[in-house]
Amino acid sequence: MAKQSDEEIFSLEKYNELIEVVLQKIKADKTFRPDTILALSTGGFPIAATLSKKLSIKSRYVIGIPVYRDDTDEYRFEDTLLSFGNYSNRQVLIIDDSSKRGLLTKKAVSVVESCGGKAKSCVLISWKEGIQPDYVAEICEGEPPDFFWEY
Repeated sequence: MAKQSDEEIFSLEKYNELIEVVLQKIKADKTFRPDTILALSTGGFPIAATLSKKLSIKSRYVIGIPVYRDDTDEYRFEDTLLSFGNYSNRQVLIIDDSSKRGLLTKKAVSVVESCGGKAKSCVLISWKEGIQPDYVAEICEGEPPDFFWEY
């Protein structure tokens, strides 16, 4: 487990290390072969772009999911821009960069499964006190750090 400080920013080198860890975990899972990626707009786009190439998922099956923070500080899916549709017979990987509480990735997995798909979640870093995703590269003690693209 890594302990993160409030000032830490993960570099491109660290990003590449974390990508390799989750990639190996996804490939080792014989029960799940993702054919679709849903990238949460809270930070999942860079990870989705990288993993889709490494997992040979065609770009037409990589979908961005718009997310916003409401007045109560909760993350929500942007319903005016989003239709989850039918995911029957799809194996969907839900991706975000990091997770504190884990509620958003858990909600996305539930929505995809309610639309007929099989879904698993993936983040590079998660807070140890939160709901853990199916695939995570590193668990941190405190607030997950920022990534280099956030600056």
